[in-house]
Amino acid sequence: MKPMIVALCLGAAAIAALAATPAAAAAESSRPRIGLVLAGGGAKGSAHIGVLKVLEALRVPIDAIAGTSMGALVGGGYAAGLSAADMEQALTSVDWNQLFDDDPPRAEWPMRRKEQSLNPTFGFSVGQRDGELRLPKGAISGQEVLLYLSDLTAGAEGVAHFDQLPIPFRAVATDLETGEMVVFDQGPLPLAMRASMAVPGVFAPLETDDRIYVDGGLVRNLPVDIARAMGVDRLIVVRLESNPPTRKQLSSVLGSIGQMINFVFAQNEARSLTEIDPRRDILVTPQLGDIGSGDFNRGPEAIATGVAAARRVSEQLARLGVSPAAYAAWRASVERRRQPVERIDEVRIVGLERVSAELFEPIADRHEGKPLDRSQLESDLNRLYGRGDFERVNYRIEREDGRHLLVVDAVEKAWGPGYLSFGVGLTSDFQGDSRFGLRATYRQTWINDLGGEWLTQVSLGNESDLYSELYQPVDAARTAFVAPYVDLGMVPLGVFQGNDRVARYDITRRRVGVDVGTTFGRFAELRLGVLFGTVDAKVDTGSPLVPEARMTESGLRARLFHDTRDSGGIPRSGSFAVMDLFAPTTALGAQQDYIRAEIQAMKALSRGPNTLVTNLRGGTAFGNAMPYYDQFPLGGFLKLSGYANEQFRGNEYAFGSLVYHHLLTTLTPPLGKGLYLGGSLEIGRQWDVIESLNPSATRYGGSLFFGADTWLGPFYMGFGLSGDGDTTGYVTLGRP
Repeated sequence: MKPMIVALCLGAAAIAALAATPAAAAAESSRPRIGLVLAGGGAKGSAHIGVLKVLEALRVPIDAIAGTSMGALVGGGYAAGLSAADMEQALTSVDWNQLFDDDPPRAEWPMRRKEQSLNPTFGFSVGQRDGELRLPKGAISGQEVLLYLSDLTAGAEGVAHFDQLPIPFRAVATDLETGEMVVFDQGPLPLAMRASMAVPGVFAPLETDDRIYVDGGLVRNLPVDIARAMGVDRLIVVRLESNPPTRKQLSSVLGSIGQMINFVFAQNEARSLTEIDPRRDILVTPQLGDIGSGDFNRGPEAIATGVAAARRVSEQLARLGVSPAAYAAWRASVERRRQPVERIDEVRIVGLERVSAELFEPIADRHEGKPLDRSQLESDLNRLYGRGDFERVNYRIEREDGRHLLVVDAVEKAWGPGYLSFGVGLTSDFQGDSRFGLRATYRQTWINDLGGEWLTQVSLGNESDLYSELYQPVDAARTAFVAPYVDLGMVPLGVFQGNDRVARYDITRRRVGVDVGTTFGRFAELRLGVLFGTVDAKVDTGSPLVPEARMTESGLRARLFHDTRDSGGIPRSGSFAVMDLFAPTTALGAQQDYIRAEIQAMKALSRGPNTLVTNLRGGTAFGNAMPYYDQFPLGGFLKLSGYANEQFRGNEYAFGSLVYHHLLTTLTPPLGKGLYLGGSLEIGRQWDVIESLNPSATRYGGSLFFGADTWLGPFYMGFGLSGDGDTTGYVTLGRP
C-alpha cells in the first residue's frame, strides 16, 4: 500500500478509535464472535469479495476465517489486513494469463536460453534424474502465483502463528500421500495459501516440510468445522454454485477431469452443509451461472454475484452488524496488527543442491541491510527462475531476535538435472518445396560447479541434423565460456532457372569446432571460433547446372547475437540482431578462401492489439565468389513472398520488410501466446549472381496470413503475391 494511503487509513482509524464511546466498547466486547467460511472454486471464488463488500457495508466485523483453495486466497488476503476494495483491486487488475505462466518475460531470460528457444520444442520437458525418466509435477509450477501471494499478504510477514494475523486464519490442504486433511495454522502465509489451491494436474503439488500438498477441496471444500473450532459463536458460510457443465465441455479431457474433481468437492461439501446450524449460522450462496472455475477474466462478474447473494440475506447479516464507532474501532485494531517490513537485516538462501550459491550473491548484495524493495526482489528472483533450473524461487520473511530475515527458497527441479524435449517443424510453399522434421533435444545441466552443460539435438526428416555441444562457463554467471561442438547435417537445396526448379541438391556438412565467447548481460552474446569441416553437394534430381562439389571448409567464424524480443515466435515488442561471419581459409586446410558476412535485424513495436515489425537483412562476400550452396538465398514466405522458397541466390544481397500483426485473441499458457491476422510488404535485391539462372534485379513481395504463437512454435498459413504477379500459398510450423 502506498505511504499516503497507509497514512490516511491509519489517521482515519485513529480518529475512529478516539470517537468510540464506552458504550460502543462495551457493545464490542459483548457481541458474538463471528467466523467466515470461504469455499473453493477457482475463478468462481472471486464472488467471496462481493460478499466481503456487503459485510463491510453492513459493518459486520469478522473474528476468524477458514478458507479452501480460492477461498484461502481471498480469506488469507483479508486476514492479512486488506479491505474488500483492496482485494477487488488485487484480483481484477492482475493479468491472470501472465500469473499462470511460470516463465518470466522472455526479455529477462539468459542469452543461452534465448538462443535455444529459436529451435522450439513442445512446451514441456521429460526429466532425467538418477537414471530414471520423470515428468513435471503439473502444468503450472506456481512461481508467479507465489510471488503474487507474497505481495497480497504484505504486512503479515514473519507471523509465527495464524492466530497472530490481523484476523485469525486457517487454510485447508490435502496430504497427497495419505489423503488426510491438513489445516495450516502457522508457517509462511503465502505457502499455506498456495498449498490449499494446488489443483491436481493443473498446479504442481507443493512440497514443504517433507509433505506433499494439493488442493484442500478434495477433503474439505467448505471448512465449516474448521472455522467452528476457532472459538466463534456464529458462522457466515459462503458456498459457490454454478451451472453444470455442458456435454460439449465434458467432451474434452480437461472437462472430464474437472467434472470428476467437482464430484469429489460436492460430496464433502454435502457433509459440511449438515454442520451448519440454521438458528445461528448464515449461508450465502452466490449463483455463478456459466462462470467456470477457469474464467479468471470474469472476476468483476463473479464479484457481482457475491454482492447479489449477500444482499439476499442482508436482513440476517445486518443483525450481526455493530455501530459505526465499534466497527471503526475493530477496523483500527486490524490495521494496528499489520506489521509491514521496512528493512532487511540478513539474506539467507536455502534449498540449493546442484546450483551454485554464487548465482545468489547479487541478491544478498542488493538487499541485505537495505529497505525492502519487493519489485526489485521479484525481478531478481524471476531472472534466476528464467534460467530453467528451478521449480520455484520464492521468498519469505522471518523475524528472529527483532531482526528481519529474507529467506530465499530456491527449490531445484525434482525432475532434473537432465531434460529431454521434443519438437516438430514443417514448411511448404505448394511449389514443390516441402520440408519437415522431428526434433529431440537432451540437455544435461550443472555437470560441474560452474554450470557446465551438455546439449545434444537430433533432427529427423528431409532436413536432418545431429548437433552436440559442451558449454563450459568460466564462472557461474556465464560471463565467459568455452564451447566445443560437433555438427553433422543435411539439407535440400533447389536450383531455379527463372521460375522453374531445374534441380535439387543434397548438401551434407560435417563440422567440429570450438568457440570462446562472452555474454553482455541478458541481451547479447559474442562467439569467436575455429572449425574444421567438409561439405558435399550432390545432385538428387534434375540437371547439374551447378557443379557438384566435395570441399574442405575449415576456417574461422564469429557471431554477435542480440535479443530482447518478448517471443521467439511472433514478437510484439523488443529487438533482434545477429551478425554472422564465416571465413574458410586455406591456412587451415580449406580449398577456397572467402569471407561470408551477414547481418539481420528486426524491431517490433505494438500499440493495443496492433504490431508493426521492421526487418532489415544484408550480406556480402566482399567481392569473392562463394560456392553456390553458401550464397545468400531469397524467396519464400516473408522473404519475398509469392516466390518459391530460396528461389534466388547471390554473393551479395539486401532485403527489407514491414510486417503487420493484429492480435485476435490471447492464448492461455502453456498453449501459447496469441492468434493473429497480418500482412507484409517486402523488397529485396541480389548482386553477383549466376545470370543464366536468375539475373540480378530488385524484386517485391507481399503476403496476407493467419498466424499463431503456440507451444509447438510459430504457425503461419498465408498467401503470397510476388512483384511479377505470381501467387502461392504457404504453411509453416516451428522450424523443420
